[in-house]
Amino acid sequence: MSVRGLALALVVVGAVLASGCSTGGDSGGATSQAASAEPVVRERFGATNPGNAPGQELFLEQVTIAPGARLATHYHQGTQVAHVVSGELTYNIVRGSATVLRADGPEEVAGPTVVVLRAGDGVVETPDVVHYGANDGDEPVVIVLAALLADGAPMATAIDDPSAPVTTAGG
Repeated sequence: MSVRGLALALVVVGAVLASGCSTGGDSGGATSQAASAEPVVRERFGATNPGNAPGQELFLEQVTIAPGARLATHYHQGTQVAHVVSGELTYNIVRGSATVLRADGPEEVAGPTVVVLRAGDGVVETPDVVHYGANDGDEPVVIVLAALLADGAPMATAIDDPSAPVTTAGG
């Protein structure tokens, strides 16, 4: 993703935050990590269908990953920008590439590889990156993310076989 595209995505996220809108989606009954024994808790802050992106839905969420938890291997049927608020995420790129965002600038990282993302780091994911995150630390990992996906697409599409072809036409 270009710097211009990333800047546009961040402007859209800022607009969603500023407006506090929630025109669609479901919080999924998420609870705080402190009150939940769930290994991964998602809290939806908002969702909307942007007028400048017909057929797309924009989501803003916070994800908390408990120590020792691992997400399923997956990809996104659109673009997701994530920012680590606290903790240390072990980010595994199975195949494809992602843009890792650090204080000293963005870096394109191709898989297979493992990248450690700490508070203040981020990542831009597109449909070609098959990946998963894990919390190998002792503290919860808290991530805030924005995702621009086709209407009706899941937040993440799990894949059982990481070598299988990725298709954005329904999984």
